[in-house]
Amino acid sequence: MPFDNENTYIKMVESGKEQQFHEIYEEEIKKVVSYFDREYPNIVVEDVFEKDKLKHISPIDGKTIVGTFQMSTPETSNKAVEIARANYKNWYFSGYLHRAQIFLRAADMLSKRKFEFAALLTYENGKNRYEAMGDVDEAIDFMRYYALQLISNEGYIKFTGTAYYGEESKSVMKPYGVFLVIAPFNFFSITVGMVSGPLITGNSVILKPSSDIPLSSYLFVRLMHDAGVPKENLIYLSGSGGRVGRTLYTNDHVEGVVFTGSREVGMKIFREAQEKRPKVMVTEMGGKDTIIVTSKANLDKAVEGTARAAFGYSGQKCSAASLALIEESIYDEFKKRLVEFSKKLLIDDPRLKGTFTGPVINKEAYEKFQRIMAKVPKEKIILGGKVIQKDGYYVENTILDNVNDPDIERVELFLPIIALKPVKDLKEAVDFVNSMDYGLTGGIFSEDKNEIDYYFNNIEVGVIYANRKRGGSTGAMVGSQPFVGWKMSGTTGKGTGSFYYLPQFLREQAQTIVRV
Repeated sequence: MPFDNENTYIKMVESGKEQQFHEIYEEEIKKVVSYFDREYPNIVVEDVFEKDKLKHISPIDGKTIVGTFQMSTPETSNKAVEIARANYKNWYFSGYLHRAQIFLRAADMLSKRKFEFAALLTYENGKNRYEAMGDVDEAIDFMRYYALQLISNEGYIKFTGTAYYGEESKSVMKPYGVFLVIAPFNFFSITVGMVSGPLITGNSVILKPSSDIPLSSYLFVRLMHDAGVPKENLIYLSGSGGRVGRTLYTNDHVEGVVFTGSREVGMKIFREAQEKRPKVMVTEMGGKDTIIVTSKANLDKAVEGTARAAFGYSGQKCSAASLALIEESIYDEFKKRLVEFSKKLLIDDPRLKGTFTGPVINKEAYEKFQRIMAKVPKEKIILGGKVIQKDGYYVENTILDNVNDPDIERVELFLPIIALKPVKDLKEAVDFVNSMDYGLTGGIFSEDKNEIDYYFNNIEVGVIYANRKRGGSTGAMVGSQPFVGWKMSGTTGKGTGSFYYLPQFLREQAQTIVRV
């Protein structure tokens, strides 16, 4: 079975069904509200309700209650680890083909419900319909790709030959036991991919979802159970990261942690989880994603690719461009055209067909935007810079002109803000990027092959693109573009959606039988 990306919107447009895409989505937007304003339990084999609760509010209007979720207690968390630990071997010994078949079945089940999940994400984290559908598509891709990888590698069991006469040896990759997944708000697909890696390889997984997309994560876990994953091997625990996450990642029987989020939190988990003994740590900790535009660029491509990378999903992608280094000779022209193009991008309710940029995720992000803008000199703000006075958490797409402030130029912002900075040549731009702590994604716009080669050969970044108009630093596709962070952007140097990803959740055992 060959792997094929889901790509719903593109495939429907190509087959003349674009109108049908919009009609189905808009019908689901009406239907998914039936999920709202209910209470959802933790899932620790049985449904568990706690004393303390969390309410999830949609960023669309800052008022709609998506659902009420549980604040997991230490007792529930430790019980979850105990159950997961006691049952992971049964899941592993069910066989890699059995596990892969369950994941392929689950992918098909999610595919049938993809418009429902996309509509739900619009309410939960404010994605427009195109971004939301792409997110669900990527989740489906992760499940299928990892299942096919497990099958093609025959469960990562390999005969290794004979060292001495009469001996037969093989390498068997086996699960560690229990992995904790601490997921981010910005991509449902990241949650699904982070769960899929350790789970399909035979580990038990405890999912601590983001408090900003708890409902889609809850429904995903229910779907996986319906597809055949035993409840003992996939557990759902909601709650705050500081309170619930720490109880779990410091538990001695949690052998590994999969984390996507900020550098500060990621490093805290990295240190505290391993205080007593080594654990597997698979983390992605964001980036300062930078686009370089040289004098040999096609400016139409560069402007569109930069704007889409900066303002898609309100700059809240790990790969969002928040810095552009522009060769001095074209700086003024590029700046003028970027402002003109960006003005045309509609900021509005993400349920509307024409919306490009929706709200930021929550009140904290909304207030962070205001704090940053208060520190930027007004003459440096050449587009945007203000909040939008309407219900919900809406801010303007913002372009800054050569602010020369390390808090802007070297820090991940995770907001629809991009800073422009002139450089004298490509080498200066590459050196600037390489001097940063981060190394997640980036891109170059140049029609000169030698410049592209120089960039590819010298940039210290995990995911790079040349002349990508659809998103100069964004849009990695499962199977084609492994998503991997270098330096402070990640801990393993192995990318999601890659053939190197699954072995991270397995440990090798050398087995030898003497026959004579």
